Order: sequence, then structure tokens, then C-alpha cells
Amino acid sequence: MTAGVFPHRASAMAVAALAVACLALACEPTVVIGSCAQSSTTDAGGGTGAAASSSADAVSVPWSTGFEQGLCDYASQGYCYARHGASLEIVGFPVHNGQFAAAFTVNGNATNTSEDRSQARCVRRGVMPKSASYGAWYLVPELHASDANWNLFHFLGVTETESHALWDISLANNADGELVLTVFNFLKGVHPPIVNPPPIKIGTWFHIEVLLKRSAQSDGELTVSQDGAVVLRLMNSITDDTDWGEWYVGNYARKLVPELSTVYVDDITMSEEQ
Repeated sequence: MTAGVFPHRASAMAVAALAVACLALACEPTVVIGSCAQSSTTDAGGGTGAAASSSADAVSVPWSTGFEQGLCDYASQGYCYARHGASLEIVGFPVHNGQFAAAFTVNGNATNTSEDRSQARCVRRGVMPKSASYGAWYLVPELHASDANWNLFHFLGVTETESHALWDISLANNADGELVLTVFNFLKGVHPPIVNPPPIKIGTWFHIEVLLKRSAQSDGELTVSQDGAVVLRLMNSITDDTDWGEWYVGNYARKLVPELSTVYVDDITMSEEQ
């Protein structure tokens, strides 16, 4: 098999039997949790989440999923979706650990508005811990040219009246065309500089971990690590000015060359930190 090229294999597990629909309306998520399916909900702000009143409980931690039960680990305090030409599959290869992983495929053709953009993601939602680590293993099988908005992690904050983005952990091309991690701070509208970030290895699993100490004051922290090495640490910062939130893991792209991209995800973890 050519290095970095992997076939999709749907899981035979009944709980992972996916009927992934591509949603035409951006305001309503397509929940694709197989036999664990919950009814779809509409976010009052027109986003992908449910109304704040339906997810006001504290998110249970520690929590993890390796997709061994398909998408069922997201049936409580979460959901998964694929829309606008995207797809989400449980696969038996490649995997980081265990028997299964998830394949998130999108079309980064940049022709749609932000509300109609191709995306496939799984979401944890609720009142997040004051300080927590969020991690996942990713594999990118093919090099793409990105406009720096090829998103892997997204943090959304929600209040009683509105929702807004907080942080993005994404992929961008460096001067040599290699893919490296980049961070966007929506609260300030800036990319905090990452000095000489190590390029990811195409076709090889790599680990992303984010330590987020939530604060609406200037005493929060965001630390991003790649394969155990810190690539960005922001101290004494406003990191989250909302009551509860959503953590997105998967694939979202605005413009890619080639347009069609699949990322594989496995062993997602969330743990409370002191």
C-alpha cells in the first residue's frame, strides 16, 4: 500500500452503523450517533449546538473515547455531525489504539459561506471544568495546501443569550509547504505566534493536547502541546468569558488543495487539571 493512503472500512458493530446525512440547512446539526441517536436540536444562535438550557450540567470528567463503541460515547453530553459534502465513518484502519478510529472527510472548496462550509465533527458540551486538558490523536494521510483555516480543535463559548468562538487549533503550511499547528484567539482576533513549530509527519499519528484554564479575567492559561512538547503557552490571559461551552474535534476546512481531505482521529481524552 502506498504510504499515507488508507481505505475507509465501515465498522461492522451495530452501534456504529452510521447513516450520515449531509444537512442542507446550516442552523440544524445532523446527529449521527448510530443506534445511540438523539433527536437533532437547533441552536438559538444558528450554530451547531443545542440551546444553553439543555446542556447546563457540568461535563463529566475524566472522559475518553477510542470509538470502540462507534459514536456512542458522544450520546451523553455531546453529538456528532457531518454536513455540506462531508462524511463521518468509523474505520478499522488506520487506528492509533484498539480496533477502531473515526474518519472525518470534508470538501475544502471555499465556495460556500462560513455557515455552509463542509465540516464533520464530534462535540462535547456543557459546563466545562475550570481547568482541563483536551487531547486527541490525529493522522493526516495526504499533504494539502491550506489557507490556514483547516481546523482540528474548536472551542465555543455560550451564554444565556448568545454563543461565540473562543479558540481554534488548526493546520497551516510553513514556508517549506509542510503542515504545522496554528492557534487563533477569537477573543483578541489574533494568531499568537508559535516559534518554529515542528511539522506534522504525513501518514503518522500525532497527538494534540490543549490545557485550558478558563477565566474571564487576565489570569487564564492556554497551553498547546504536540507529541508532548509545548509549542505555545499563553499565561495571564482571558481565555473564556462564557458560562458553558462546546469542544469540537474533527475536520473543518475553508480552502484546501487538493479539495477533498480526510483526517483520522482516535483516543480523544478530557481530564480535569488542578
